[in-house]
Amino acid sequence: MDDIKVLKEIGLKKVSNETHIEQKYLQYMVDCNFDKLDYVNTLGFIKILSREYNLDLSEFREAFEEYWNENRKSEDDEGLFIVVEDSSRGTKKFLIFLLVVILVATVGVLFSIFKDKVDLTTTEANETHEVIVEESAVVEEAKETLEKVVEANNSDEEIIIQDTNATEENNNSAAEEENNTSKDITDVESLTTKDTEKVSKRFEKEALIVPNTKLWVGVIYLDNKKRRSYLGEGNFSIDLSREQIITTGHGSFSLHVGDETLEYKQETPVRLWVKDGNITKIRWSKFQELNEGKPW
Repeated sequence: MDDIKVLKEIGLKKVSNETHIEQKYLQYMVDCNFDKLDYVNTLGFIKILSREYNLDLSEFREAFEEYWNENRKSEDDEGLFIVVEDSSRGTKKFLIFLLVVILVATVGVLFSIFKDKVDLTTTEANETHEVIVEESAVVEEAKETLEKVVEANNSDEEIIIQDTNATEENNNSAAEEENNTSKDITDVESLTTKDTEKVSKRFEKEALIVPNTKLWVGVIYLDNKKRRSYLGEGNFSIDLSREQIITTGHGSFSLHVGDETLEYKQETPVRLWVKDGNITKIRWSKFQELNEGKPW
């Protein structure tokens, strides 16, 4: 799916060390395992990876947002968020940031109180003027400190956005879920790195996908759950004799079934269901249903 697979060529551990994005989330992104990714965090990851490695992840982002629009998005996505860093220094910087904000707010309140109590007499007006000057200096100093903290925060380490509703219990559940699915992730990684076809095999009873540009195609045969993947610019052959579900990296290609040709010109992935020699375009939710809840 566009340039997301490049991360595996770079090495997920190396990418994690350079971007401070946990390796498990990079694995979920490469495998298009959207149901294990947080919506806001993942948008932040996409921005970081696009900038650091000059990648075009627009198609991946559209596929991810389509998944969330259809399956996961709720009012909770519009809640409050805080900024945290994936290191001990991030916690210290956040505390400094919070203290500076409190300082600025306190100074602002004091400034308002002193301003409201200014007497119109010359002597008291002069005294109040001195107080205001001192308070203004404090405000400016606080602002400069805040700007330095933010600048250091942006230049020193990348940030990860986390939902304030996340709890320690959710984190423990995510860790347990990762352990339970580690074998599946390893299997998918082995498949995509070693067994991806560069030239499609041909079948006696077939349909052809003719891409307009370089295309990734993933196939899951429903009779034995075996996976097949292809990455290239040539034609991809579909075995019409077996029931299967198909997902593509993008939707710019033509589908040739016998004498019939269907043109697809969308940027987001296309998902197909082959059954009894017929090919049907299906939604993401139907794809997951046929794949026992798995995205790939």
